[in-house]
Amino acid sequence: MTGSAADASPIALFLAHALALENDSAARYAELAENLALHNNPEISALFRKLGEYSRLHANEVGELAKDVEGVPKLAPWDFSWYSPEPPETAGFDGADYLMTPRDVLTLALAGEKRGYDYYAAESVRATDGEVVRLAAAFAAEEAEHVRLIERWLERFPESKNHHIDDLDPPNVVD
Repeated sequence: MTGSAADASPIALFLAHALALENDSAARYAELAENLALHNNPEISALFRKLGEYSRLHANEVGELAKDVEGVPKLAPWDFSWYSPEPPETAGFDGADYLMTPRDVLTLALAGEKRGYDYYAAESVRATDGEVVRLAAAFAAEEAEHVRLIERWLERFPESKNHHIDDLDPPNVVD
């Protein structure tokens, strides 16, 4: 990656955003997977790893596209076109804890995938460069498939009134 955001072509800037979005999503899923593994929740850890692999595959896809585009910049935090501290698809920590159920994980992932879809769909409408419109629409379609996939997974884990999991070995916290 070279160049600055100010000098980047529309396609280079779009790909830089897509790379950041997908790489950050993959990294967050990996971080959550590692934390859940440490807290002896292997089922949920594996689910986070699988979701992270999907993001990593998409990041690799975007990286391959970026190789053919001159001047794809490495963006500084203030150069991003999203208005939150984290990229749209990144799973938030606010809903994560070590007692998560599969449904909790899928709900957290679904929110991120929907934000990723919304970002790419908005870019496909907002962009004036034809290649950006085409790629953003294709990425939105891919995110829509991820949303449908997670929604299908959610059907396997219906909501429960007794959602709480008892912690038989709670952490020792001193306030």
